[in-house]
Amino acid sequence: MKTTTPTPSVTAGKQETTWDNTALVRLIAVSAVTATTVYLAWRATSTGSGVPGWYFYPLLMAEFVGLLRLVLEARVGWTVPARTRPEITGVISTDIVVTTFHEPEHVVRATLLGCRAVAHRHGTILVDDAGRPEMKALALEFGVTYLHRGTDAGARAGALNHALALSQAELIFVLDADQVPLPDALHVTVGYFSDPEVAIVQTPLEYLNRDSVLHSRNDRHERSVDNEVYGPARDHLGATVWNGSASVVRRSAMKSVGAVALDTTTGDLQTSVRLHAAGWETRYHGETVVQGLAPHNLALYLSQRARWARGHVGILRTRDNPFITSGLTVRQRLSYAHLLFGYLQPVADITMFAVLAASLWTGQRLFTASFTALAVFFIPALALKSVAWVALSRGRLSFRESSARRMLNLEIHLKALFAGLLGRDRRFRPIRRTGIDEGGLDVIEQLQFLTFLTLVLEAVLGLRVLDALIGGPLESMRGLALVATCTAAAASLWLSLQVLGVFVRRRQFRSHYRVGVSIGGYANGALVKLQNLTPAGVGFVSTTRIQPGSTVIVHMRLPDASGGYTDLELRAIARNLLPNQFGTRFRIGCRFVGLSLDQLNLITEYSSVVRPYQLLRG
Repeated sequence: MKTTTPTPSVTAGKQETTWDNTALVRLIAVSAVTATTVYLAWRATSTGSGVPGWYFYPLLMAEFVGLLRLVLEARVGWTVPARTRPEITGVISTDIVVTTFHEPEHVVRATLLGCRAVAHRHGTILVDDAGRPEMKALALEFGVTYLHRGTDAGARAGALNHALALSQAELIFVLDADQVPLPDALHVTVGYFSDPEVAIVQTPLEYLNRDSVLHSRNDRHERSVDNEVYGPARDHLGATVWNGSASVVRRSAMKSVGAVALDTTTGDLQTSVRLHAAGWETRYHGETVVQGLAPHNLALYLSQRARWARGHVGILRTRDNPFITSGLTVRQRLSYAHLLFGYLQPVADITMFAVLAASLWTGQRLFTASFTALAVFFIPALALKSVAWVALSRGRLSFRESSARRMLNLEIHLKALFAGLLGRDRRFRPIRRTGIDEGGLDVIEQLQFLTFLTLVLEAVLGLRVLDALIGGPLESMRGLALVATCTAAAASLWLSLQVLGVFVRRRQFRSHYRVGVSIGGYANGALVKLQNLTPAGVGFVSTTRIQPGSTVIVHMRLPDASGGYTDLELRAIARNLLPNQFGTRFRIGCRFVGLSLDQLNLITEYSSVVRPYQLLRG
């Protein structure tokens, strides 16, 4: 792998899908908005006869929230352009700033190895808010500047402000301690700053650990839509939101707005508003240049998303509220509305749950309508809206996945909504990236509110079905009202059970992600094929049986970030043995022992820098 300057013509595109036909997406979006508007007009004027207001109006308002979200989604996702790397026209001084607090030494080591491999000329600053001796030793080992503030006030934002005040570079490449940059990271982004009005270039938040709680089986994750659709779309609207890391910022622009905002737990969003209000441009480049670590288990995911949600809602109480602060364009306000309006969705979802459960229990119809009217107004609106969400995500997110994620975030977003509006922000707490998932009852405890709603809906639906089949104590509900209400409740119940089921069954006990490789090597002199590699150990396929507990001498040749190769002889202990059905081949897992510092760095550099670069750049 070479780290020479990449050609500026490399396109920051996205994987093409059948939904990347802009005209088709727009047609579906307009049709869905039109059909939903007609449906709600019919609902408001023709379906309330004989229905109590405490059923009718809350449900109608919940449906209206869905329409507003669809309109905002359509506006933001109307145009999703591709970007190419801009040409670098001059030398701009750059520092890479890495902020750390409690990340393990091996995580920060990987990031500093990535910084060392970045081809563009730069300095590196490690800001350690915990003042740990091992971080100071790492900085000395890699020859980077070490800073310790003596306080953790403001957390990451405070650490970044400290580095901004001490750096002399014009540009700052901001990284969290777990975010490993690729060798061409600055070649991809620095060209944007030839325009003196550009304050920030944000890149995708991507992750190396594909076995995290975020990832699905096809390696997609929760932020794939943000990375591939919302990021480019907001850039087109002149409203790119800074994510606080995996980005390059202009130091003078940050100083002009008072540095990174500290009023909320997500000062990056507040800083974005300040920059836009001051007339600065923020840009988004959709090519992955950094790979971090996604929250490894459910508890860490929920903690991280709760902090994000509290910070986002909390901005509404500050002078940087994007709906009232001056200087923003209409497009920028719409983009911020799209980001923040989603936090109203939990209120609508809980209203839906409550109304459905109450209707099943009391036998009261949700609204009055004939089958013909439902076929004319409701069914087309529901079908088009479902397709529109898929189309506007450019196929990155199915309607089921979207609904399931809403349910997963239901409790934390609801708490954030009230905490943010009432001014009860918690102190910022850095999020760990490693942890285990035991599944089972542990998940039920973490998702108590969703579990409670599921059990209530399951109970009343079961009672209603039994009442319809054999009769019972419930008030009578028959015909279309029974079928429609039970169908809606069953759909909601199925989605909530899907969410709970996935995490109840999930088990995750590894501390290191197994980076997939395909390298020939030797184990105790026998030819083997290496299949995964981490600084902790190696997995390979062999035709020779190696018993667990025995010592294995592994030979391999690894490419490094400079374009060369290094031969390694490593000592390991076999941990597990899995034969194929014929007993002719064996999958063997080993843990390394006694690695030298050079060996550790070479393996870490390959698994965290070289291999991701090979996979992402071909």
